[in-house]
Amino acid sequence: MTDRRKFLQYTGTAALAALATPISQAGQRRLATRRIPGTDESLAVVGLGQSRAFREGDAETSKLLLNTFFDYGGGYVDCRGDSRYHVASVSKTLGGNEAVFLGSYFSGADATKSETSAQRLRAIRGADSLDLMHGVPEDGVPNWDVFRGWKDTGLTRHIGLARHNARYYDSMMKVMATGTMDFVQVNLSPLETEAEDRILPMAMDKGVAVTTNRPFINGRYFSVVKGHALPAWAVEFDCTTWAQFSIKYILSHPAVNCVLTETENPKHLLDNLGGGIGHMPDAATRKKMRKVVMDLV
Repeated sequence: MTDRRKFLQYTGTAALAALATPISQAGQRRLATRRIPGTDESLAVVGLGQSRAFREGDAETSKLLLNTFFDYGGGYVDCRGDSRYHVASVSKTLGGNEAVFLGSYFSGADATKSETSAQRLRAIRGADSLDLMHGVPEDGVPNWDVFRGWKDTGLTRHIGLARHNARYYDSMMKVMATGTMDFVQVNLSPLETEAEDRILPMAMDKGVAVTTNRPFINGRYFSVVKGHALPAWAVEFDCTTWAQFSIKYILSHPAVNCVLTETENPKHLLDNLGGGIGHMPDAATRKKMRKVVMDLV
């Protein structure tokens, strides 16, 4: 498996130059936004996931990442455990408390503990309600009424389910069918496309916001594209790196609200943010993009 650091070492100075200027090449500074279905709220199209800096409570790196993220209009941060308290605290210190849209994980099977954690997070943020409380299907599906109760009482504004493997799609779709889910998070990339046939059409039909994880499949994507040049036509949708190629492929689907990326490296963050800026591929180009990557496998 090739991680991003090794991939950048392989691709050399040209790729590093592209990372330094994703914004100027796109002709605009801030991330595009998309409306959360059924609301007047919008989310920036690239978000931050469970960065190691957040997990380890690395305040300095977290400040650098979040400052850059907010500067380009980023909002959605998705984290669990103690990371959520760390992100909430650092965001407040930076004055970005209003900017951050914090999604975190809770257990419906242990509602009392979850409510205590939620109240702690709410106190750190100084908010009336949390943004998004979601769970994993194994816990959230049998305890969906608990999640609905949290929304009904105002503990959170949105509820949802999140997972990273197609084997969970059936149970997630079962809850979507009830019309009570606000967010669904699934894996999606040019190499993992099953959600396009199953989850995304239903989400559009039911008015469910979609966030995605695994845009680089934990580094496997970079192993596939290593040593290959971007198609010349990628410039038509302001794409300068393979990381942006995957992100723009995902965002070219109309159901997707936000792509979640994980990094502790500011250069990687800038690269990822470039994927949410400028033109996006149309439907025909999207098919070409998938074929390009699949032909390299």
